[in-house]
Amino acid sequence: MNEFLTLETPVGQGLDLKISATVVTICLPLVWVLIWKRHEWSRSFPVLLYPLTILVLVGVIDFCTGNLGFLWVYLISFVLLYERSTPGNIVCSTILFFSVYSILQYGIPPFEHLDQLVGEAILFVFCAWFIIFLQRTRQHTDELRHENRNLLKKMDEAHTRLHEYIEELEETNRRDYLTGVYNLSGFQEQVTKILSRCLAANQSYHVVCVDLVDFQQVNMKEGIDVGDQLLVEVARQLKKELPAYAQVARYDGDQFTVGAVGDDATLRLCLDTVEQVIGGLRSEHGLVNYCIGTATFPEEVQNTSELIRLAEYRLSIEQKRIRHQKEERRRHLEKLSAVGQLAAGLAHEIRNPLTSIRGFIQLSSADSPEVKKWESVILPEIDRINDLLKQFLHLSECRPARYTLFNLDRLIDDVLQLLNPRSILMGHELVTIRPDTPVIIEADAEQLKQVLINLMQNGLESLQDKGVIKIFWKEIQNRISIQIQDNGSGIPPEYMSRIFDPFFTTKEDGTGIGLSICHRIITEHGGQIYVTSQPGRGTTFNIHLPLRQPSSKKAVSRKQQEGSDISLNRSEVLERVNLLKNF
Repeated sequence: MNEFLTLETPVGQGLDLKISATVVTICLPLVWVLIWKRHEWSRSFPVLLYPLTILVLVGVIDFCTGNLGFLWVYLISFVLLYERSTPGNIVCSTILFFSVYSILQYGIPPFEHLDQLVGEAILFVFCAWFIIFLQRTRQHTDELRHENRNLLKKMDEAHTRLHEYIEELEETNRRDYLTGVYNLSGFQEQVTKILSRCLAANQSYHVVCVDLVDFQQVNMKEGIDVGDQLLVEVARQLKKELPAYAQVARYDGDQFTVGAVGDDATLRLCLDTVEQVIGGLRSEHGLVNYCIGTATFPEEVQNTSELIRLAEYRLSIEQKRIRHQKEERRRHLEKLSAVGQLAAGLAHEIRNPLTSIRGFIQLSSADSPEVKKWESVILPEIDRINDLLKQFLHLSECRPARYTLFNLDRLIDDVLQLLNPRSILMGHELVTIRPDTPVIIEADAEQLKQVLINLMQNGLESLQDKGVIKIFWKEIQNRISIQIQDNGSGIPPEYMSRIFDPFFTTKEDGTGIGLSICHRIITEHGGQIYVTSQPGRGTTFNIHLPLRQPSSKKAVSRKQQEGSDISLNRSEVLERVNLLKNF
């Protein structure tokens, strides 16, 4: 062992054994650590300083060990150090490693052992070539791996896009082409998903079906484009005003469906929102009538199909009811028109002879005491017939409405001032319940005053022993509600369906025209009037009017007024011409 550790190389003779052993003990771990941490530490060194450091340490170990065959140490260090270096660095380092090895192994000059030197040089060159080959192979493998990753990424992206496109197609099939809300099949699919969650969470789900009853009239009067815009606006407003968790669908052209999870308060919110949205469009398009059908899961049904079927069934009942009301209103108007025309013709034919009879009686009473005795009886009866004829003419006249904005509170005050003296004389009381803020309405003030006077007079005539008539009014979502309530004798149930018919009356001296005129005026204003009554407890007349009149109706009213003004002027001119001819 002492002979092995004695430095017998040409340049290393005479070094002390302990120093050599210490140097080798220090350098070997350093070389091992530097090669182990080469990927991390080499970046903080200049390009050739790190391999030169290892080469110096290996050379020192080679110098200190003497007889030890150290070629394998150079080669292993070289290969491990340059496995990921550039080809230029590999060539330079090959020359450096081989030079240091040959000098330390064979001395200077090393050409005496040329045959061994050439073989070892070939070995170093082969190692360098092998390192370069491994690097190129690794680089090619990395490129292939990178391309594979890119291909996989592109495939994932293509798969994601395909999945999104399929979902978009499915979502498009679930959506209405015009409004963008769900169609019926898409709504049913959403409801099916939601009902399973509601059943697990013990929640209720409400469905509200809405049908725009007058939508076909909008298409006929204003065109299909305007109708489509109206449907889009209804869908947009419903999506905007309803809660975010509500579902909205359109189907069968002019029908909408709203679905929402919640309690009864949620159902009321949906109904109020539908009323608000459609009520906001009344002033522009005259949409007055719509009907609603509702159903609730799981209180009333147990699955999706039954839920929607029940809501549509209730909607169909409302549709039939509204169609029946329209038919009854149409027949009533036809009857009123026919009776009015007949009344107008008879009134004109009767008034002329009556005028002659009245004049004859007045002239004869001055000359004949016998006629004078009966004048006080005949003239009041003639005046009574004239009053009846005036009511006939009121029934038949079709004066165009003059729509203006006015304060409804002041109009009702005027009516009360007019009727209050009569009510005091009769021993009754008129009570008003006013809204918090004044109500401004657009209507014909004179016609509306006529309606209120007729209804309140009827109420006064039905009262007994200090009765009370209450009138209260308020604004409800672009509509005006007026109620006239009395505690009189009430209306028998068998008369309820006929009270608005012309000439139907239960009074001994009544004509049966007042309520017919009231019904015609309210209908022409786009409103509704109906009555509730209990015999012995009183009667309540309910009037609903739009807050503003549609622009189309106001335009027609202006044209009619202009036409009536022109005819009036012509008649005045003709009368004056006839007067001039008489002179």
